[in-house]
Amino acid sequence: MSDNRCRVIFSMKGNNFLIIFLFLTSFIFSCQEAETKEEITGTPVAQVGESYLFQEEITELLPPNYSQEDSTNIVKRYVDNWIERKLLLKEAESKSGIDQKELEERLEDYKYQLLVHAYKQNYVNEYLDTLVTEPQISTYYEENKANFELKQPIVKAYFVKVKLNTPQTQLDDLRKWMRSDLEPNSDETEKLKSYSYGFAASYFLQDDKWLPISELVANTPFDRNLLLQKNKFVESEDAAYYYFLKINDFKIQDQVSPLDYVKSQIISVILNKRKVELQKELETKVMDRAKENQDYKIFVVE
Repeated sequence: MSDNRCRVIFSMKGNNFLIIFLFLTSFIFSCQEAETKEEITGTPVAQVGESYLFQEEITELLPPNYSQEDSTNIVKRYVDNWIERKLLLKEAESKSGIDQKELEERLEDYKYQLLVHAYKQNYVNEYLDTLVTEPQISTYYEENKANFELKQPIVKAYFVKVKLNTPQTQLDDLRKWMRSDLEPNSDETEKLKSYSYGFAASYFLQDDKWLPISELVANTPFDRNLLLQKNKFVESEDAAYYYFLKINDFKIQDQVSPLDYVKSQIISVILNKRKVELQKELETKVMDRAKENQDYKIFVVE
């Protein structure tokens, strides 16, 4: 047999694939020269250049209790994908224009980014204090109010949307409830919530939550520029629905955001600062330990 390795071209179709590929792997294996045999540590299934895919790698992929047809499809897809990836890599290595030194530098940088990021992340996960207290939140808010100016108006409000064919008596009740003070847990508030949960097409009834008015009135006939007035009740309709809106409080653009509106944002900022501090702490520990153990040297060229 010549120095060229045996090449076998075959198609993998139907339920006979497993039988065919087991036979062919044995045949391919027998075609290798003695020198090549010493380099192979398993039963080869496919080869691209000097790279081999081994039967043992594929066996690990097959889930238990799969049918023969499903197993065949999994194997075929994996082999096809493996061959395609290896061919593309081989082509890229020869035609990418990246020299060996640059490639090694990029790989080393990628290795650094991958391993060091994972190491730092594990360190942060282990030592991060995730408890952010109310005083810490308030202090950060007071010291950084300039960073919390509103980019758009926000409101506290009740909103209910019902179908146009809603009975008149129900519409009258909705108007009465929405025009009332709607104090928390009042009869009117509970009646409004109960009705909305059962019959409204959509609603927003969290009066303790700030919401951008643009988000609240999206896809409604309301003009958001005409709504900013406390205790204002407005209603409108289109071809399919009635819309009821009660503004309980509002803040306009460029005002400082209320603390409860940016609370979650502040918590995220505080936690991110702690993560950065922990990463710097880790870097310092590594350098100090290496210096103490004399794990590195610096050669000064004069």
